[in-house]
Order: sequence, then C-alpha cells, then structure tokens
Amino acid sequence: MASDKGVPPVEVGATDQLVILGALRRHLASVMQIDGHEILTQPDRVIVFRGRLHDDSEEAFERLSEDFAARGYTAWLRERSGGGHEVVARKGVAKPKAPPPGPNVVLFVATRLSVLYVGTLSALAYEGAVEILSLTDLVLVPLRNLHKGIPFAATLMGILLAHELSHYVVARRYGAPVSLPYFIPMPLPGHPFGTMGAAIIQRGPMRNRKAVFDIGVAGPIGGLIIAIPLLIYGLSLSSVSPTPAGVAYTQEGNSLLYLALKFLVFRRILPSNGLDVWLHPVAFAAWAGLFVTMINLLPVGQLDGGHVAYALLGRRSRVVGAVAIVTMFLLAGWLFLQGNSEGAGLWMLWGLLNLILNRRHVPALDDASGVDWKRVALGLAVALMFVLLFMPSPLRQVIPPGAVTL
Repeated sequence: MASDKGVPPVEVGATDQLVILGALRRHLASVMQIDGHEILTQPDRVIVFRGRLHDDSEEAFERLSEDFAARGYTAWLRERSGGGHEVVARKGVAKPKAPPPGPNVVLFVATRLSVLYVGTLSALAYEGAVEILSLTDLVLVPLRNLHKGIPFAATLMGILLAHELSHYVVARRYGAPVSLPYFIPMPLPGHPFGTMGAAIIQRGPMRNRKAVFDIGVAGPIGGLIIAIPLLIYGLSLSSVSPTPAGVAYTQEGNSLLYLALKFLVFRRILPSNGLDVWLHPVAFAAWAGLFVTMINLLPVGQLDGGHVAYALLGRRSRVVGAVAIVTMFLLAGWLFLQGNSEGAGLWMLWGLLNLILNRRHVPALDDASGVDWKRVALGLAVALMFVLLFMPSPLRQVIPPGAVTL
C-alpha cells in the first residue's frame, strides 16, 4: 500500500479542506464526470470521488495521477460494482527506498550452501556410493564429497536465478517498487531441494494491470527457458532400469511436459512395465525447476499465476483463487486416501499457506484498465503452460510388498 512518508501530515481547517477538494475536483473534471465525493478519513487524508470517466481509463489515470501527485496525493482508480468509476485520493506520495542488499546476499550464499549439501546427498544416493546411518554421517559424508553436489546445485540455482531475475529486470523497467530476490535456504536431509525457492518483495502497489501481467509472466518464462534444456540434458545422463524389489524409494511426479520430455529422450512412456528412469542429479534439479514453476503458476494471490489471473480478470480473480485453494485441499484429501502422505502433505501445506497469507492480490493503482489482446493471448498460453506442468502427485513413496524403508 502507498505510504504517507512522501508528504508529512498537516492539520487543515474547514476552509483549507474546501480549497483542497476544489483543487482535486478541478484536476479530475478534465477526465471524469463527477457525481459526488466522500471524505473517508478526515480532514483530507482519504477522499473518494465517484462518477464516470470521459475517455480511455489508462490515459485518464496517467493524467490525474500526475496532477494528484503534484498536490501530494496518490490516486487510485477502480470500477464501481454498479457501473461508473471511483477515484480514491490518498494523502501522501509513496517513495519507497531500496533496502540494503546485505540480507539478500547472505541468504543467497546460505541457500547455495544448503542446495549444495542436499545436492551432495542426492548425488551419493544416485551413485549408491554410501549408506548414511547416523547423524554424524549426515554431516561428515556430504562435507567430504561436496564436489559431487555441484551439478545439482548449479542446475537448481541457475533455474531459480533465471526465474527471479526475470521478474526483477521487468519490474525495474516499469519502475515498480520491488526488492532484490530473497532466497530461502532449507538445509534439511529430508528436504528434496535444499531450498524453499525465492521471493521478490513488493514494497508498494503496481501502477497498472499491464505491469502486473508482464512482471508476473517474466519469471516462469525465464525459468523454463533454462529448465527445459537442462532437463533434456540431465535425462540424457540418466538411466532406465527396473524398479528395485524389496526396497522403498521416492518417486517424482509426472506432468504432461515431463512425460513428453522422457519420451523424447528414451522413446518410451515411463514409468511402465516395471521400468523407470533413475534421475541424474542434473535431471532431478531440472525437474525441481518444473515443480517450482508449477507451484508459482497457481492462480492465487501474489503467486505468478495470481498476477496473471488478476491482470486478466481484475477483482474477479478472487473467485479463481478461492477455487484453487479449495482444490488444493481436495487434492490433499484424495492423495491421503490413496496412501500418498507425501503428496497430501505438500498440497495441504500450500493450501494452508495460501489460505492464511495469500488469498487476495493487492490491487494496482489503476485497477480499472485491463490488458490488450496480445497479453490475453499470452495469458492463455501461460494457462496452457500450467496444465502441461501440473503434477497431481508431486512426490510419493513407493513401498513394494516386503520392502525395507530406508
């Protein structure tokens, strides 16, 4: 939300209030037929004007936002549910300052180390070179073999960097108030990736829905441009063999895109007929990149898919987000009944996080102006991308009869 730091609060009397109202109405009259106004926060901190715009909403907003800013106000434009428009004048012009990059650098280094550690465990498991039995082994064995974790770590961090920097570069082109990426380390032996991904913090409202759309789609596209070639390369390093008898193992989820890429490399649908692909660390990290992109494309709140849904549908995107959250819980219940506690736990976690923290998208300053047909077409392509990436069961533990659980 816009802050009031740009203009310090000033107490005004009734005469001053009328002068301010008159000045704002004069600016607004050139783009809008004003039916009335209401002071939401006295004496002049939040004022809403109701009426109907004369011309194109995007051009009108550019004019009035500049005029309002000159008076020390931030303008918000939105459509009224009963027809017409509202312009909200909020006292203060937001001038967010970039925070120091120190925390970003520290978290990036910590995440690299975390991913390197988990990647080393993944590489050792792929080689079958060691069986870790104790807590001491969990610390010392990876430290002695860190070089083996480099392919996994470089692949996954490269995909995440491409994703987040694509967001950041497009956001800076728009002058959007965003932070550098904050990477999230997760150095737990049971965590498959060593990170919870990364996030760019929005420090103020976006200017319009076009900016929201462009910033939202940039990350998934940038990440997939890196992830798909790396996945093909990683699959070429992987092997196909019978599933192990008598040993429990974790199986990665299938999406339509992942199935197609495996067919491209191995000329067969996998898993099938007792055969499956045993992923090289590069392939597993690239698969993780597809998984992270799929999660980000969920059409909820401030996720990338939520940005796209809001840009295309405006406030109606809240319904799409609510349906998506309910679907996560339904998927969790269905997988639990199927005996897949790993997949059920993942969807339950994401459902709860989005329900509590991320249900709605923050409106843009210009909430009334939609996007052009080219962005609508790209938005439909992004929806198709989500369908191709969707994994109903991202991870599951396979326990053959009489298997030993490792």
